Amino acid sequence: MKIQLALFVLIGLATVRKAVPEACSPSGSVRLVWGAGPWEGNVQICLNGGWGWICQNSFYTNEAKVVCRQLGFNATGSVYRRYAYYGWPDPSLPIWLDQLGCHGTESNIMSCPQPKAIGDASCNHNALAAVLCPNQGANPNCSEGSLRLLRNQASTPFKSYGRVEICHSNRWGSICDSGWGTPDAKVACGQLGYTASAASSYCCATYGQSYGPVWLSNMGCTSSNNQLTSCTHDNFGANTCSHSKDAGAGCRGEVTGSCTNGAVKLFRPYGIGPNNDGLALYCNNSRWVGFCDDGWSCHNARLICKKLGFPAALNTRWEGYYGYYKQTDTYRFYCRSTNTDLSQCSYTYRSSCTSLNDQIGVICYKPIISKTCTDGQVRLQNGNTTSEGRVEYCYEGRWNPVCSLTGIAASLICKQLGYNSTLATIIDDQRFNRSDIRSVFNTFSCSSTTPSLGQCNNTMKGSACFTSVSKCTTEVGLRCHNTAFTTCTDGQSRLVNGTLAQEGRVEVCLSGIWGSVCQNGFGQSDAYVICKELGYNGPSPNVYYRSKYGESTGPIVYSNLKCKGWETVLTECTKDTFPSISCSPQNTIGLICKDDCSDGDVRLVGGGFANEGTVEVCMDHMWGLVSDAGWNASHAKVVCRQLGFTSGIFKPYTGSAFGKPNNRILLKNVKCSGHELKLIDCANYQLGLWGGRKQLATTNVAGVDCIYDEPTDPPCGTKAAYYDTTPGPQCVPLNNIVRLTENSTKSAGRVEYCYNGYWSPLCKMDNKLAMVICRYLGFSQYSYGSIIESGEFGNLMNVSLIDNVTCTGTESTPFHCTYHQSPSSCTPFCSKNLGIRCFNQGICTNGAVRLMDGIIENEGRIEVCVNGVWGTVCDQGFTKTDANIVCKQLGLPDTEPIVLPNSEFGDGTYPIVYSNVTCGGWESTITQCNKVQYENTVCSRKHTAGVLCGYDCNDGDVRLVNSLSSSATYEGTVEVCFENLWGLIADTNWSQQDAVVVCRQLGFETSGTQSVTGSHFGKPNMRLHLSNVACLGTEDSISQCNYNTYSLSQGKTQLATTDVAGVKCYIPANCVAPPSSGTACSDGSVKLVGGSNNGEGILEFCYKGNWSPFCYLGPNEATVACRQLGHTSYDMTAVFTDGRFGSLAGVSLFQNISCALNLAANQLGDCLIADSCQSTCKNVVGLRCYDAANCQEGQVRLVNGTKTEGRLEVCYKGVWGSVCGVGFDVTDAFVACKELGLGMSEPTVYTNSHYGDGDGAIVYYNTSCKGYESSIVGCNKQIYGMFTCSRNNVVGVACQEGCSNGAVRLINGSSSNEGTVEVCYYNTWGLVTDGGWSDSEAQVVCRQLNFQGGNARIGSPYGRPNAPVLISNTQCSGSESSISSCQYTHLSEDQSSGLAGANVAGVRCSAATIPPSASSHRLSSSGIGLTVLSLLLALFIAISVSLVAFMVYKWRKGPKRYSPIVTLNSDPQDASNPMATANMWPNGEKDDEEEDDEMLQLMNE
Repeated sequence: MKIQLALFVLIGLATVRKAVPEACSPSGSVRLVWGAGPWEGNVQICLNGGWGWICQNSFYTNEAKVVCRQLGFNATGSVYRRYAYYGWPDPSLPIWLDQLGCHGTESNIMSCPQPKAIGDASCNHNALAAVLCPNQGANPNCSEGSLRLLRNQASTPFKSYGRVEICHSNRWGSICDSGWGTPDAKVACGQLGYTASAASSYCCATYGQSYGPVWLSNMGCTSSNNQLTSCTHDNFGANTCSHSKDAGAGCRGEVTGSCTNGAVKLFRPYGIGPNNDGLALYCNNSRWVGFCDDGWSCHNARLICKKLGFPAALNTRWEGYYGYYKQTDTYRFYCRSTNTDLSQCSYTYRSSCTSLNDQIGVICYKPIISKTCTDGQVRLQNGNTTSEGRVEYCYEGRWNPVCSLTGIAASLICKQLGYNSTLATIIDDQRFNRSDIRSVFNTFSCSSTTPSLGQCNNTMKGSACFTSVSKCTTEVGLRCHNTAFTTCTDGQSRLVNGTLAQEGRVEVCLSGIWGSVCQNGFGQSDAYVICKELGYNGPSPNVYYRSKYGESTGPIVYSNLKCKGWETVLTECTKDTFPSISCSPQNTIGLICKDDCSDGDVRLVGGGFANEGTVEVCMDHMWGLVSDAGWNASHAKVVCRQLGFTSGIFKPYTGSAFGKPNNRILLKNVKCSGHELKLIDCANYQLGLWGGRKQLATTNVAGVDCIYDEPTDPPCGTKAAYYDTTPGPQCVPLNNIVRLTENSTKSAGRVEYCYNGYWSPLCKMDNKLAMVICRYLGFSQYSYGSIIESGEFGNLMNVSLIDNVTCTGTESTPFHCTYHQSPSSCTPFCSKNLGIRCFNQGICTNGAVRLMDGIIENEGRIEVCVNGVWGTVCDQGFTKTDANIVCKQLGLPDTEPIVLPNSEFGDGTYPIVYSNVTCGGWESTITQCNKVQYENTVCSRKHTAGVLCGYDCNDGDVRLVNSLSSSATYEGTVEVCFENLWGLIADTNWSQQDAVVVCRQLGFETSGTQSVTGSHFGKPNMRLHLSNVACLGTEDSISQCNYNTYSLSQGKTQLATTDVAGVKCYIPANCVAPPSSGTACSDGSVKLVGGSNNGEGILEFCYKGNWSPFCYLGPNEATVACRQLGHTSYDMTAVFTDGRFGSLAGVSLFQNISCALNLAANQLGDCLIADSCQSTCKNVVGLRCYDAANCQEGQVRLVNGTKTEGRLEVCYKGVWGSVCGVGFDVTDAFVACKELGLGMSEPTVYTNSHYGDGDGAIVYYNTSCKGYESSIVGCNKQIYGMFTCSRNNVVGVACQEGCSNGAVRLINGSSSNEGTVEVCYYNTWGLVTDGGWSDSEAQVVCRQLNFQGGNARIGSPYGRPNAPVLISNTQCSGSESSISSCQYTHLSEDQSSGLAGANVAGVRCSAATIPPSASSHRLSSSGIGLTVLSLLLALFIAISVSLVAFMVYKWRKGPKRYSPIVTLNSDPQDASNPMATANMWPNGEKDDEEEDDEMLQLMNE
C-alpha cells in the first residue's frame, strides 16, 4: 500500500469520544476545516470562547465572499457549498449563526446583518455552510510543485474531479489543456493521493477557470512519472494559453493492500474529516471495493455502522461528497429490518453495479459521552413547583429533553421521582421553556406491565434505519401528583373555575385525585349525563372546547367518552382512562349546564320560607338574577302573583338581602306597573350570558317577601261612654238620619249617620245600604250608589259610633234599616271614612259597553250601561273569555285580549254593577253572560276590570298609516304587529336600511326608499313596540332585524315623549302608473321564458291581463312562484338578476310582490302586490326551480376551481346550493376544508363570487362556525328563506393540503415511476408547464423521488389534473437535488388562472431491473467459508429469487396513481437530514415487503 494513500484512510479512530469544547480566540475569527487545504472546508467561527458552526440557511455567494476575505483570500470567485459538504460532524460543537444577510462587501462575518441571536439556529449539523476560496490571497503558502483539484460550481461537486492547479513561486496556477491527456491526469491523480491506474482528463475549463496564471502547457507524462514537475512540459509561464483552456482531471480513490473478507470501512479523500462519515467500502476477495447502491436498503447503512462499532446510522450520501472509488462491488447487499448483522443480509449479483456512480456514502452516529449525570436519572426543570417541569432524562451521560410521553411512561417517571399517585399530567405546550439540546434521545417505550422507568426501552429520534441528532420539536413537560394533598371520592364530578354555578371545567375524581376530561370525542350526550349527575336536567348543555375554563392542576383522566344519555353518572359511560389516553391540558372540556325551566319562570331562593328570597328568572333554560336598581313594590307584586301569592302585602328587598347566588345577572332596569302577569312582561334590559356573568360581582340583586305583615288599621277603637248615655245636640234621627258632607254637589260626599244626636262616619257599608241612602237623598229612579273607600271626602273621626247598618235594599230611608250598636271598648276603626256617589238616569243606553281612560286604542276600564247609568265590572273571576265578549261587542277583532285587573285604568266614578262574570264565549254582549249584579256584588273599587283588545294581525306584520295623501299607500308612520297589537317604532337610530326592509316587506321596490323620523306622519294612539331597530338592509321583514322591545306598560307611558319612525317607499315624482287592463293572460298566472331546461327562465306574472316580468323577487316569493308552476318538491329556488336567460325590457308593471305574511301561499296572486307604480331594472328576474334531489343532505363540494379550491356548495334539502359571503370567515372555511379532507392549514376565503355565483340557490347566510364542528351543517347560520344575498357575494374557498414546499409527486401514471408532475407550494399541490421541460428537469424530479434517472414527457401525456399551475419556465442543470433548487417562475393566482388550458409536464423515471439470473452466497462475519454456505444455496435461491421478483414487481408497480412523495428540508426542526429522502406513500399503504424493508430509502440527492 502506498504511503500517500495511507494518509487518506481513517484507521483506528475511536467511534465514541468525550465532549471537550475547543477553546479559541479572538471572538469572530473564522476557519475552514476538513478541506484539502486552507482554501476550502466547512466554516467554523469563534464565539463565546469556543468554535462553532454556521448554518447554511441564507448562506450564499455574498456570505462566502466575506468568509474568504476575512481569511485573507481574494473574495472574487468565492463559492458556497451546503449540507456540511466537507464532513458531517457530531453535535459536540454548537451552531452559532443562522440566516446571515451579508451584502458581500463586509470585512468579517460578524459585520453581516444577523436576524437571529447567537446560538439560535434552526438547522441541524447536517446542514452546515462550507466555502471554497479559489482566488489565492497575499500569503498562499503553497509548496513548490504541489497540486490541488478545484471546481468553481456551487452545486455539490465530485470531490475527486476538478481543475488541476499547481504551485509555482508560491502561487497557484492552472495547466493548459494543450497536450493534456490521460497519462498526465493519471500522474496528477497519483500525486494527489488517488490511484494512478485510473483517471480521466478534461479540457476547456470544464471545472471553471483559474484565478492565477497558466503555469504549464504541453505536458508529456508517462507511467514512470510520479509528479507533474517530473514530466516534460514547457517552462513555467512560457505559454499563450487562456484560462478557457484550463485542464482538469477525474481521479479515483483506492485503498491498496490486503484486507479481511467481510470487513467494512468509511473512506475519505485525503484522510481528512470526521471518521463517522465516508464512502462505504467492503472487503471482498481480500480487496476493498465500494458498496453497490442498487436497490439500497437503509438497513444496509444501519448494519455497516454497527459493524464499525457505531450505535446507529445517521444517513447516506451520494458518492459525489467523496469522489469515485476505483472499483464497485458487482454484488449488492439487501438488508431487512430484522437483520442484526451484514452476514444475515442477502448478497446477490447485479450486472449494473459495474458503474462508478453506483457507490454510496454512509454517515454513522458517533455519541458524545459526558459525565454530567448518571444514565437513567430523570428530573423536572423550570417548573413553578417541584412537582412539575420540563422532563429531562440522563442519556449518554448528559441531560436530554424528552420529545413525547405516553401516559404509562409519565406515570413511571413520577413513580421514580417519589410521587404516590399513578396519575400524571403531560404538558406539551413548552411552558417550562426549551433546552434546545440536540441529541438522538427521543422518548421511552413502556408497556402496561413495565414496573419501572429503567425497564422501559429508550427510543431514538429518526426512523427504523436512521437516527437523528436534532432538537425535539416539542420538549415535553410533566406534573406529578400525590394523593395525600387531595380529598375526593372516586366517580364524583364537578364544574370548576366558572363564574356561574352551572358552568366550568369538568373534573372527575379518579384514584383520589381530581382530573379533567379530554375534548376528544366529547359530545352532547356526554355533557347531558354530567349535567344530570350534577342536578341540572335542562336540555342542550353548552359544550366548550380548548380548556375555556382554564387548565386543571390535576391530570386528564378521561377521553373519548361515549355516553348514550341514559346513564345516571359519568362513570357508567364507555371511555378511555389514564394512562391509555393522549390529550393536552389545553384540550379539556368545559360546560354550561341547563336548568329544567321555561323562559319567564320565576323562583325564590335563599329565604327562610317558601314565600321569600332572591328573585331568579329563567331564560334559555338558565336561572338568572334581577338587578335591584329601581326595584319596588310594583315589581314585588308581579313576582308574587306570578308565584301564586294572590293576597297579602308584597314587600320588595334590595341589596342582595337574601344573598346572591352564582347565577348571571339577567334583567336590569325592570319597570313594572304592577299589573303584568309575569315579570318578564315588564319593561327590562336583558343581558346576554357574557354581560350577565361580567356584572355579577358588582351588581346587587332583588328579592321579595310575598306575605309581608304590614301594620293595618286595628279592628276597633274606643269611644267615649257619653255617646251612648247622653243624647247629643248635633242631629235628630227622625228628621235627618243621613247626610253627605265635604262635597259641593248633593250627589256625592262623605256619609254621616245620626246616632243618638251625634254625627258619626261609617266604617262599613254594602251596596244595599248605599241604595237606600241614594234613594233617601232623592235619587229614586236610579238608586245604585258608588261606595268610595279612598277617603276622598275627608275624615270626620277615626271611629264609627255604631258597628254597622243593615238594610234589605227596599227601604225608603236608612231610619227603617237596622243599626247595630258597638260596645264602647270596641267600636269600628277606619282612618278613611266611607263616601258615596249617587246618579240620575239617562246617561247611556242599556246594555251598551265602552272602554274608558285607556292610553292607547282599544284599551280601558270596562263600563257597561245598566238602567241608563254607566257601571264598572269587578275583576273577580273576569277572564279572557269574558274580555273577548266585550271586545266583540265593541266590534273589535275576535282575537285573544289582554285582561288588565286591579283598576289598571282607575276605578272611575260609577258603581260596580257586575261581578263574577262568567261568559261561555258564544254570547254577543256581556249582558248575556252569567254574573252577579248590583246590589249583590261585593267588590272593592281597587278591583275594577280593564281590557286591551287585540287586532287582526300577525307577529311581524307592518303597515303604513297617516299618509299625507289619502290615496298614497307608499308612505306613512310605520306600525308593526306583535301579540295581536299594532304598535309604533321609536325613531331612535332609524336608518335607510331599516326603511328598506319595511318597504321590501310591504312589496315595494326598495330603490328610492327614504327613512323618516320625528313623527313626520303623526303619532297614532298606539303603544310603542320597538326601538333601536338595526337592520342590515337585506332582511325580508322587520322581525328579522335586531331591536329592543318595550313592555306594554313602558310602551304606553313613553308614547307621549317619544317620536316615531316612518318611511317613504319610493319617490312619487318618479312614479309611472301601471296600465289599467289587458287581455293577454289570466290575472295571477305565471310562466318561465327563455330557459333551456324545464323549470328555469325569466319569470313573468299576469298583472291586470298583461304579462310582466319582475324587477325584484325575494327567495320566499320565488318559492311560491315555483310552487305555482308545479315544482312542489322543494321549498327553495335560485333567483338570478344577471340576464342569463336572455333580455326582456327592464320594466315591471308593478313594484313588487311580498309573501312575507303568507309563506305557504300556493300562488303569487295570494300575496301582497305593491302596484302604485311601475318599476325599472337593468335585468329582470330569472328563476331555476327544483324537482329532484341531486345530492345527499349535508354534503359539501368545491366547484369551478380545482380540487382544492372553488365555489363552496352545500347540499340543502337534496339540492346543491351556494353560501352567502356575509359573516363567512376563515373559521367557517376551515370547517368546510376539514370536512372535504383537504388539510388542517388555514384556508383562504373569497366573498365576492370569485369562482362564479353558480346556478343554484344561495342556501346559507351569516355562517358562524366555532372551528370544532365536523361539518359546516353543524355550524350556526341562517338558512334559505330567512335572508337575501347578492349573487355577487357568493363564497369561494381555497383549502390548503398540508404538504411541504418543494415536495413533488407523480399522478395519473400507470405505475409509480411515471405521471404528471405535481409540486407543492404553500400547502397546495400544483402543476408545472411543459415549456422548456427537458430531460434535465426530469432527471431532477426522478432523483428527488428516489429513482435513478428519467425522461421528460410533454404535452400533458398523462392528462391534466384539476389543479392550479404553480410554476413555469423551469430550468435545471440536471444535477440539482430537488426541483426547488432549479430556476423557475412561481406563478401568482392570476397568472395561474391564465394558464388553465396550458400543457403540463410529466416524467417517466427509470426503475431498477432484476438480472435474468443471479448467483448468490452468504457472507459470514465469523469467517465461514463459501463451502459451508453453498450447502444452503439451493434452498436459498428458490426462496430469494421468488421473493426478489415479487419485490421488484411491487416496486415497479407502486401505488396505482401516486408515486412516492419526497420532502426536502421542509422543517427546520425536522429530525431527518434535509439532504436525505423519505419514502412516504400518499394512500398510506405499503405492501409487507415495502414496509419491512423501507425499500426506496436512498441518498441525499
